[in-house]
Amino acid sequence: MKLEEAIKHAKDVATKKYRQAMLHRANAEDEKLDRCIECMKEHEQLAEWLEELKELREYKKKMKAQFLDDIENPLEPIKLSSALESEIFKYEYRTEHDPQKISPLDYTIIYALKHCLEEQLKGVE
Repeated sequence: MKLEEAIKHAKDVATKKYRQAMLHRANAEDEKLDRCIECMKEHEQLAEWLEELKELREYKKKMKAQFLDDIENPLEPIKLSSALESEIFKYEYRTEHDPQKISPLDYTIIYALKHCLEEQLKGVE
C-alpha cells in the first residue's frame, strides 16, 4: 500500500466510523457508540501522522535535491537551518547558565537566519 492510499484508507475508515457512531447515537447504544468514536479518533490521528510523514518525505527530497544542485550556495536551507539551530542552542544555554551574556546581536542573528531560511524555502516550493 502506498502512502497516499494509506492516508485515504484511514480517512475513509474515520468517516465510516463517524457515520456508525451517529447511527448508534440515535439508537442509544452507548458501548457501540464509544467504540465507534474511539476507532474514528484513532484513524483520524493515523491519517494526520501519515500526512505529516508525507510532508516530511517531500521536504527531505527537496532539501536533498537543493543541496546537490547548489552545494556552493552559502544560503542554502540546510546550512541556514544548521546555523539557526546552533544560534538557538547557544541562546538557550546562555539563558539557563549565563543570562548576562545575551546581547541584542543574538536576537538579530536568530531573526536574520530565520528570515533567510523562510525566504530560501519559498523558492524551493
